[in-house]
Amino acid sequence: MTSRDGMMVGLRRTMQLLFVIDYLGSGGAQRQMVNLALELLRRGHTIELFVYYRQHDHFGGLLKEAGILVHSRPKRGRFSLAPMLGLRKLVKERHYDAMLAFLPTPSLYAEMAHIRIRGMPLVVSERFMYTSESLPLATWILQQAHRLADHVTVNSHHQRERMERMFPWMRGRLTTIYNGVDLARFTPRGDANGHSGRLRLLVLSSVVPKKNVVGLVRALARCRELYGDTCTVGWAGRVTSDAVSQQEYAAADRLLFELGLREQWEWLGERQDIPELLRSHDALIHPSFYEGLPNAICEALACGRPVLASAVCDHPRLVQEDVTGFLFDPAKTDDIAQAIHKCRLLSTEERVRMGQKARQYAESELSLDHCSCRYETLLSRLAE
Repeated sequence: MTSRDGMMVGLRRTMQLLFVIDYLGSGGAQRQMVNLALELLRRGHTIELFVYYRQHDHFGGLLKEAGILVHSRPKRGRFSLAPMLGLRKLVKERHYDAMLAFLPTPSLYAEMAHIRIRGMPLVVSERFMYTSESLPLATWILQQAHRLADHVTVNSHHQRERMERMFPWMRGRLTTIYNGVDLARFTPRGDANGHSGRLRLLVLSSVVPKKNVVGLVRALARCRELYGDTCTVGWAGRVTSDAVSQQEYAAADRLLFELGLREQWEWLGERQDIPELLRSHDALIHPSFYEGLPNAICEALACGRPVLASAVCDHPRLVQEDVTGFLFDPAKTDDIAQAIHKCRLLSTEERVRMGQKARQYAESELSLDHCSCRYETLLSRLAE
């Protein structure tokens, strides 16, 4: 039989698969790999993971509870080859049916470890996007290393199209597979009541410049100036130890004080109760300058929340204007403010209807089952 996207599904042999990533912290790529591992395990496959940083272990308990073995080979320095050597030794000893790597550096280690290993296909996955037509030398080298892989997946059509344009030899070896959302966990709230009083917006993101936190603060002020709206924003995400993240947080916090917005903004920190946060807010706002495919938007749609998003990359494919949310130019403060105001003007019935459309889209395009089926089919086809 065939799936809705034409890929073969049905009875097939179970596989022993090795997933490769840098660490098991709370990042979006890590969450996607863990969700995929758990779903393929549920389908009867044997899944093991390989990491090279063990100090970040946000998902370690979940994998241990499921009985998924996690191998590691510590990376001692920036240019250490220890992870590649450890990975190569592992694949020679355990004879996996296929290997899947997420993110650039883990993919490079997997590609190097895969050299002259026959009978075990390698799929690598890009989880980011090019920010210009001229790539830094290091990024160009990483892309050339994909010649050592059997297939490359990306999680946005925008990135796939750019990669095919910049590296024509990749055509036929590239597949877009959207992130999968656990629709049983990310569900709309039971009541259909709208918000009362202020519009409550939620941001799910680490605090880094590309996420446009300063732009959102300025837009909040403009919304008050132009329309008299006094909505609130809860920013859930970590401020990393990186100096750039620290500086971005300090600049945004200082601006909140200068513009008199402290009472309208709450730093929620890194959280694990994301479904509950989404259900307790009226809408998600995602003002980033560029993205691969953000888990935050996918999860908000699954929870039946309208989404206010920057009109970049695949966002216009995910968010339909006036149907499941609103789009804006992230570089224009007034444009962000106008999108917030549009959301504020929605009646309860309009918000409910928008949320229902959002959930319907998530069920048809963003389910974990849909994502896992596509990876399972790809890996099975290559392994056979």
